[in-house]
Amino acid sequence: MAMLFMIGAACFAAPCINEVWPGLISHWLEDVDTINIVFFVGSIFFTSAAYLQLLEVVNADRRAELEAGVTPTNPFTWFSWQPNQIGWLSAFIQLVGTLFFNLNTFDVMLSDLNWLQQDLLIWTPDIIGCVCFLVASGLAVIEECHSFWAWKPRSISWWVVMVNMLGSIAFMVAGVFTLVLPSSQEVLDLYQINLWTLVGAACFFVGAYLTLPEMTQWKRPAMLVRQQAHN
Repeated sequence: MAMLFMIGAACFAAPCINEVWPGLISHWLEDVDTINIVFFVGSIFFTSAAYLQLLEVVNADRRAELEAGVTPTNPFTWFSWQPNQIGWLSAFIQLVGTLFFNLNTFDVMLSDLNWLQQDLLIWTPDIIGCVCFLVASGLAVIEECHSFWAWKPRSISWWVVMVNMLGSIAFMVAGVFTLVLPSSQEVLDLYQINLWTLVGAACFFVGAYLTLPEMTQWKRPAMLVRQQAHN
């Protein structure tokens, strides 16, 4: 899951780096069609990672039992409806957001769209996806902090949700600038789109990377439980 999020974030970041600092990475990323394909591929990685995240949530009890060395009482499930669980809501809403990003990045590859079609097919799903990410990140913050805010800099999980929240905010800012103006037939501000998308992608990359040491923290208590049970 962490690696998929990191690859997706890298796919979103790379074209933006080349747009903000032309020629810094590679000249092949200056081609518009290539850039659009990279964004779409990145959105698929985001969706795959988001589904694995949801899968982790719906099988959380089973995973905890396995890590504790106990025979699972619940069967593995590919999906379950748990809207009363804040962790499930966060993961599910983020998955929905990635699906809108799939639609958004695919529609960008369509040619000969007028300003209205671009706003309906590209800007609208982009904004909806950004809102989903904001809501999902907000719920993750509440779940981790047990309130709307808490200062827990010693907690890796706190850094994960806070960095992802910053990424969601940056994506939202970038989404606003993707609005196509009827007067000019162009987006509101291409430079701001790339800049804030780059900031958001960097945040999501860091947030995904931090889940790796966070995972080792989760495993330590389970290892202790198994050792104690063995003794």
